Amino acid sequence: MSGALRSGALGATPASGARLGEIMLAQGALRPVGLRDALARQARSGARVGEAAVALGLASRGQVADALAVQQGVARVDPRLGSPEPDLLDPACIGAVLAYRALPWARSSGGEGLVVVTPDPAAALRQAQALRSGLGVNSATMIETALCDDREFDEALLALHPAARAERAAARTPLRLSARRFAQGPGRLIALGVFAALLAAAAAWPAAALATGFLIAVVLNMVNTGLRLAALSLPPPPAPTPPRLVRATEPELAPRFTVMVALYREPQVAASLIRALERLDYPREKLEALLAVEEDDHQTIRALKAARPPKWMRIIPTPPGRPRTKPRALNHALDFASGALVAVYDAEDRPPPDQLRRAAETFARAPARIACLQARLNFYNAETGWIPRCFALEYHSWFQVTLPALARLGVPLPLGGTSLFIRRRALDRLGAWDAHNVTEDADLGMRLARAGYRTALLDSETQEEAVRDVWSWVRQRSRWQKGYLVTWTTHMRDPVRLWRDLGAVGFLGFQALFLGAAGSSLAQPLLWAAWIWWGLAGGSAVLLWSLHLGQAAMLATALLALRRADRGRAQKRRLALWALTLPAYWPMSTASSFKAVAEAAAAPTWWDKTRHGGGGAAARRGLWRRGSSASKPKRAPAGAAPDNHEAVTPCPQVDGAR
Repeated sequence: MSGALRSGALGATPASGARLGEIMLAQGALRPVGLRDALARQARSGARVGEAAVALGLASRGQVADALAVQQGVARVDPRLGSPEPDLLDPACIGAVLAYRALPWARSSGGEGLVVVTPDPAAALRQAQALRSGLGVNSATMIETALCDDREFDEALLALHPAARAERAAARTPLRLSARRFAQGPGRLIALGVFAALLAAAAAWPAAALATGFLIAVVLNMVNTGLRLAALSLPPPPAPTPPRLVRATEPELAPRFTVMVALYREPQVAASLIRALERLDYPREKLEALLAVEEDDHQTIRALKAARPPKWMRIIPTPPGRPRTKPRALNHALDFASGALVAVYDAEDRPPPDQLRRAAETFARAPARIACLQARLNFYNAETGWIPRCFALEYHSWFQVTLPALARLGVPLPLGGTSLFIRRRALDRLGAWDAHNVTEDADLGMRLARAGYRTALLDSETQEEAVRDVWSWVRQRSRWQKGYLVTWTTHMRDPVRLWRDLGAVGFLGFQALFLGAAGSSLAQPLLWAAWIWWGLAGGSAVLLWSLHLGQAAMLATALLALRRADRGRAQKRRLALWALTLPAYWPMSTASSFKAVAEAAAAPTWWDKTRHGGGGAAARRGLWRRGSSASKPKRAPAGAAPDNHEAVTPCPQVDGAR
């Protein structure tokens, strides 16, 4: 058998009745005082004693694995020091290896049996039949196990079959619900054909096309205004109950958490990201962070290593493949996650230290149907320019007023790409993220709803950075709008089934959010022209006032959101004055929407990158919210490459006439 055997042997007798701590004492891996500390830590968090010992720095993972091998009576193998026997692992079976955490290693029993290396021998034996099927071996094959440490297993897997892992990451979502059917199949040609037909019809019958376009614009304006008025009419959400959080005597409320962050060409934020994650107040023996980085992004990898992340943070290189998107990187990293709960952050995020505890508490008290939580987002550089101020007003409107109203109305919630928390079981059932959708977050929210799950709002707020110039705003917004169009196209392949999955309210809400958001931006020029014409020449008073009502509803939503926001009075007053300039802010979305339509047809999976790292000025001017846990981000060095995997997708404005 290849590989390095450290202790135990195949078929060895387990250390009957021996506790892991006692074995580690006998092996010299722990001292009595260390064992006492590990047991005390175990009592507080509910972790296994080996995990507690590693978290306290009292023992290495390898020493814990040595003791586990003796306790379970199996071989101890370090797969990094050897290699599997040739031809044992078909690349097509890499999914089974990752799913069952069992790597075919050697033949045994005269070639009739199979030895698999795994961090959890008991689980591998319980799932032996499914494992045989996944590995493509005979159902009568005897499975024997050898034990390795989790990290050793992951490092071995990261050296095997990168192309197969890349393919798995790109195609985890079922084809029926994936945008890859649009991106790779005839969907784009059909969309181009429909678009060309519409242009031809407009050229042939311009008057009819103009009248039809104006009618659609008015209808969209009325729908968006109606949504805003509905949100304004609903009472405010009830005051949240002060969380008990995760107490030392409640280990059942401290499930294992995996924090996932995808980075691409952003070495400038590596150090601040590590510091932000280190401030998370969660039991370290129940916490891991996976930093998903493209394998060839050497600058970011070097920057992360130079920041000296603690051992509970790991860099997971994503193998080369297409499409090169944030969701593909997350899908690949998910195979190396061990948490029952998964948190997703962006690299520039600054979550409050207690956010994971609040999420764990909320999940513990919620029914299983609540599969996802979305925290609020805010900007730490909201007062560094006109665009960040308007962007902050938009975010306040979305997270303080619109999202709570949608939740109360029973409309499925489109997720933001960050500060979301999801049960791992639900994520696996859905096929994780759609690697071919550039708004994988909003799409995931719809797939959760279609599968019968619900998303709830978490009473916690993450600080991040707003873009500060027009072109960056247009590029970022066009990606969101493109993703919304692709998401609408994907889920509307079978509208009857979508209606059945979401119900009448959910279906109509989906149309308003995904089609209405993009359509209203495209229709803005017609509304502006009508507004100017009616204002100068006099026209239909009803239609004119309906447009004014849309503007009034937009302003009222922003002011109500500011009232609910967790900001100082002086900041609220300043932002309230800037709310009067929102009618000049929204026209940028028209430019971004035309860009989005063109890209949806020509390059649906292309990720237009947003530059971050320039928000430090706000901190130096003392504009941070009192009590905020956000840290000061470093200014991006001159010439720093922009990021690729950044994606926060609130709804691309559901607004009235602009």
